[in-house]
Amino acid sequence: MKFLFVDSCHNELFVLLYDNGKIYTRKSSGNKKHNSVLLPFIDEVLTESGNKIKDIQNIACCVGPGSFTGIRLGLTTCNGIAFATCANRVAINTFESIAYNNINHILVCVDSGHGNYYAGEYDNGKEVSLFSTEDRPFYKDLGCEIITWNGEKDSNNIVNVICEKIKNKDFVQMFSPLYLKKSQAEREKDDKTSNKK
Repeated sequence: MKFLFVDSCHNELFVLLYDNGKIYTRKSSGNKKHNSVLLPFIDEVLTESGNKIKDIQNIACCVGPGSFTGIRLGLTTCNGIAFATCANRVAINTFESIAYNNINHILVCVDSGHGNYYAGEYDNGKEVSLFSTEDRPFYKDLGCEIITWNGEKDSNNIVNVICEKIKNKDFVQMFSPLYLKKSQAEREKDDKTSNKK
């Protein structure tokens, strides 16, 4: 089994290529210049693994939540590669690899700025709900363990989640963004609309 995985949703760009048990990765320093290093990173992991892009049967992408621009960059790139190579598309979200194999009732929180979080509620590894704490300020009352993600990527968990999805043929027709809150432009437009009333 082979797959290429891209996560451009956060400060650190992360690219992983899995080739029958071997893992090749690249990650940025967190400077958010993902557009200038994404394709070179993909080329580097392909070269290091001895693969060509046509050899990769599955393209996996983190669809969010996270930076609006980062999400769109990853999705567009992965959709383009999958379209050109006829590879299967595997979508995962930011929370899945953190919640993988956790049998407890947990809430995975990802910093979304200004004291708010994107949150994924999982029970026995199964998704219960996804939300922004801006919309659900009483998220701490859910009575579950809260795990605040520190930004570290667990390559083994990511590989396990994607392998399981590939084995279950859990593919998508097209990568679509997972937004848990409106963009700044949408919020500003809403504010202007409500002020006019």
